[in-house]
Amino acid sequence: MFEVFMIFAVVLLVLYWQAGMRAKEIAVRSAGNECTSSDVQLLDQTVHLIKVSMSRDSSKQWRVWREYQFDYTEDGQTRYRGRVTLLGPRLLRVALETRNPVIH
Repeated sequence: MFEVFMIFAVVLLVLYWQAGMRAKEIAVRSAGNECTSSDVQLLDQTVHLIKVSMSRDSSKQWRVWREYQFDYTEDGQTRYRGRVTLLGPRLLRVALETRNPVIH
C-alpha cells in the first residue's frame, strides 16, 4: 500500500512541475511581448516566480495563481520591475512599473 501511495505522490509532483514549467514559458513569452510592444528592453531574458497561491477562475474551478517578476529598461541604464500574473495556464496581466503599474 505504501508503494502505491509513493508512486501516486511522485506522479502528482511530476505533473505539478510540468505545469510550472509551462507556466514559466508563458510568463517569459508574455513579458517579452509586452516589452517589445512597449518599446523597452527585457533584461536577462527571464522571469522569476515571486508568489504562488490557489484561486478560483471564472468558472469557479480551483487553479494555481502564479505571479512572476522581471526586469526591464527604457534607457539602457535604469532597471524597472514588471510583473506577469497567471491563473492556471491563462495570462491575466502583464504590468510594467512605468507604464501600467500594479496597485497592490
